[in-house]
Amino acid sequence: MKFGHIGIKVLDMERSLDFYKNILEAKILKDHSYPRSRIVFLEVGGTIIELIGKKKNREREMGPIEHIAFKVDSLEEKMEMLTERGIEFSDVKVVGSAKLIFFLGPDNERFEFVARVEK
Repeated sequence: MKFGHIGIKVLDMERSLDFYKNILEAKILKDHSYPRSRIVFLEVGGTIIELIGKKKNREREMGPIEHIAFKVDSLEEKMEMLTERGIEFSDVKVVGSAKLIFFLGPDNERFEFVARVEK
């Protein structure tokens, strides 16, 4: 497994983009708008950060970091491993060319495993 990205819930996408681009010198890699959200992937110093803007984001309920993601070769193998250890995870979601699940760590930190959709 290798590190994927850090997802951060933002309350105001434009304000956050301004900060990341101008203060942290981030480069926009992908910018996706959906009916209920906007997701922007940035590269900052070799690290990928995903800004998650949703209309319902009004306050920080979980803290500034929404989740920590790891790219995996086989999502199915990771789901099996989590099941064996009694760790519950979300239903598989397919977003573009990726499929992913979310699960909680021991202190309720949120993690994501993401793999490419096999064609």
